[in-house]
Formats: sequence, structure tokens, C-alpha cells
Amino acid sequence: MQKKTVGIIGAGISGLATAKAFASQGHAVTVVEKLATLGGVWSPERRYPGLSIQISRRCYSFSDFPMPESYPEFPSSEQMNAYLEAYADRFGMRERIRFGTEVREIVRRPDGRDGWRLNVRNVATDEPASLDFDFVVVCNGLFSIASIPTVPGRDEFEAAGGVVLHSSQLRDVATLKDRTAVVVGFGKSAIDMTEVARANARSATMLCRNVHWKFPRRMFGRVNVMRLVLSRFTEVWFPNPEGTRTNRFLHRWLRPLVDAYWWLSERAVGGQLGLRGKLRPDISLRQASVCIGLAPADGFKALREGEIGLVRGSIARLRAKGIELASGDVVPADAVIFATGYAQDCAFLGATEKAALFDPAGAVRLYRSLVNPDLPFMGFNGYNGVGACQITAEVGACWLVRFMEGRVQVPDRAAMLASIRDELDLRARLVTSRLTGGTYVSPFTFGYLDRLLRDLGLPPADRNKPLFKRLFDPIDPTDYRDVLNKADAH
Repeated sequence: MQKKTVGIIGAGISGLATAKAFASQGHAVTVVEKLATLGGVWSPERRYPGLSIQISRRCYSFSDFPMPESYPEFPSSEQMNAYLEAYADRFGMRERIRFGTEVREIVRRPDGRDGWRLNVRNVATDEPASLDFDFVVVCNGLFSIASIPTVPGRDEFEAAGGVVLHSSQLRDVATLKDRTAVVVGFGKSAIDMTEVARANARSATMLCRNVHWKFPRRMFGRVNVMRLVLSRFTEVWFPNPEGTRTNRFLHRWLRPLVDAYWWLSERAVGGQLGLRGKLRPDISLRQASVCIGLAPADGFKALREGEIGLVRGSIARLRAKGIELASGDVVPADAVIFATGYAQDCAFLGATEKAALFDPAGAVRLYRSLVNPDLPFMGFNGYNGVGACQITAEVGACWLVRFMEGRVQVPDRAAMLASIRDELDLRARLVTSRLTGGTYVSPFTFGYLDRLLRDLGLPPADRNKPLFKRLFDPIDPTDYRDVLNKADAH
């Protein structure tokens, strides 16, 4: 088979996994990375103090490169970056990366051949260049651009000595010294930032419109929450038209049992974390659990006991030394940290390509979360919001290799678009909170991986395990080792 030239945009988790998969099959791989370091959100140029993963290290590893046993269960961002650096070195990816190179534009190749041209620039020198590839994989991820709301009064607030930052922009905790810090949001980064502010600022307050459900790290002090978040058992309780016969039977004929499961789960989680009063979430656990995170290590004790303030409301404007809410109340502040997530950015795509990729609501149209039928010779990896992103990126990369080589059978354009619409409709029914624009397979991680493997001619990776372990064990990346060779042998 003729070897291809492959361009990969981004050197985070998905970019590294994609580079390794294509290179392992003899294709000529070039990774284009805007930053001077690899790692994506775990890069030293992007991570913030206190950042750590919220998935057990055993689930958050590549299939053939486990994290060191010396790492804690939830490694820090520094440890994650060291792990990714070691992965790149172990498999020879570093020499394939063009650091400090920004993609400005993707256009069809001017020589008329299949593929795309990347028009890039050197970040340090601003020198332009053009790179031609037979196939391009976009791996810039769901967390591309820090999202800071446009709030009136920011100039007045900053003129009075106030500081406004996105969580990803905080590099030095000394910035918060002797300040009255308010963290806006209630997601993963907001929880992290509040702990940082609590330790370094004069006072720390969380400001949010809605309180989101969180899981304790261990249920009842004993059961690892990964068994309840990343297991096949959990996926059974979400309706999935593409799910197993058991899943479809359960949601059609045994709905009272499904309701009872969620009722008991909500009371168990809420009771253990003390989610009462202002800490009581606005929606049910069933509605929220497709995008749930971990609670702080203290299980919200600091919030319950007032060591960290909690204010619920919407920001009307910033003013000198404070935040004015829509209710008219004023929250004292001279440091505001917006832990308000990220926006997806594919600014390098042309108008036609963007119209094909994004629907009017900004959701991404991708078959198997990997390809768009109207964007030939191009793939996307890391666009599926999921906890165990290493393994979905790794198996997704294997799928893309065989897709580029013409060895994956995909339906025609109409059927692919219909499948994409069905996936987006399911997401709209399940996901109630605002998410980045990627596809969202998190409640169906096992099912998603099963489909990718089936496309490659392989059975489920854990099919030989005893039934109890298949149902209740958290996802094990080592089950997915050596997918391409297994597919060839099969």
C-alpha cells in the first residue's frame, strides 16, 4: 500500500495518539503545534496551579504506556505533562513535531492532488510557510480558546486595581495575595480555582448561576467512583438507540426500575456530599450525569461550613471593588477568575468547510466523532467529550488510519449524515448543561469503543472477561492494546 503524508494539528493527547498510530503504519507524519511545548491542556503554557485529572490514572492512560505506579490516583498537571513528554519520547513523536507553528489556513492542494495545504506561520519570527499533505487530522481539541464573558464595567473594575483572569491564565498564585477573590463557575476548573484562592487570597467565593452535581471520589468511603462513572453497568441506565438489547429492553419495558436506580443514586450522592440548601443542584442527577465531575477532596466541607463563600446569581456588571448581580446585590471582589470553560476554534477552516463541520447551533457534525462526509481527506480526533480520552483518542486514531487507507467500510453520505443527526438529537435530549461544541459520547464510552472496533472487524475488547468484571470494572486501557495488528490478524 502506498504510504501517505499526514499532517496533524495539535500535540495534545489526541495529537500524540494520532501521530503514533499513523507513524506505526509507515506513513510520513508531521505534527504542527502552536505552543513551544506539547501536552495541550496539560502543557506548562496552559495549565493553572492546582490542576489535576479527575479520572483515575489507571483509566486515563494509553493502552501500551501506563502511568508510573508512583503517581497518586489523580495525578497533578505537572505529572500529566511529564507522562505525555515521556510518551512522546518513548515512541519517537517529538522529532515529528514542529513546535511554535500556527496553522493560519487550510486549503485544497494547489497541485490538484488529493489532500490539503496548511498555510502556517512561525510564532517567533512570523515567517510564513506552506505544507502539503495527503491527509490531515485536526486534533486541536475541545478546549481551544479560553471563554471569558463580555461583562460591562471591566475597565472600571481594573482601573480600581482589580484583576480579571480566565482560570487557564493564572500562572502565579502570588497574583491573589491579599485579594478578595471571586471564582465564577461551578465546573472542574472552578472547583480547582476556589481551592487555590482559598489557600492564597484573603478570601474566596464561588459565584455561579447553577450548582452542578458532583461525585465523591469514593462512594460510602469504599467504592471507587470510577466503577460508577466509567463502567458498562453505568451505561445501561442511559437510553441509547444503538445500545445493547439489554439497554433497549430496560428503557422500553422496565422504566420504573430505571427511575428507581436514579432516585437511589441521587439520594446516595446528595446525602454523602451534603448537597442541601444553596448546594442543592437545580436539575436531577439523571439529567446531569452525562457531564458530571468530581467533588473537592473535602466533599464540599469548606463550602458547607462557610470557609468558602457561595453566591448564586448572574453578573450584571463589574464595578470598582465588586461584582453587581442582576438582583442588584453586590459581591465584594478585587480579583475575578472566570472558570467558564472554553470555546471551540477552527479559525483555519474556510467558510465552506466550517458550514459543513458546524451546525447552526455550533455543534460539530462528525460521523463516529471522527470524519465529516463533506470534508474529504480530513479527520478529527479528540472531539468527543469523554472522560477516558486517551483510549478513545487512541482507538479513534486507529480507525482514522484504516479509514484513510480505505480499509474501513462506511455508509454513503446520506446515511452518514443521518447518523450524525441522530447522535446530535440524542445529545440534545441527554445533555442539559452547556458544553463545548464537540460530539459527546461520555455516557456511552464502552459502546462507542465497541462500534469503532466493530468497524475494524474486531469484537469488544473485554469480551473474554467474566461477566461481573465486564459490568463493574472501570475501563481498562490495556484491553485496547495493539488494535491495528489485531485488526490485521482478524
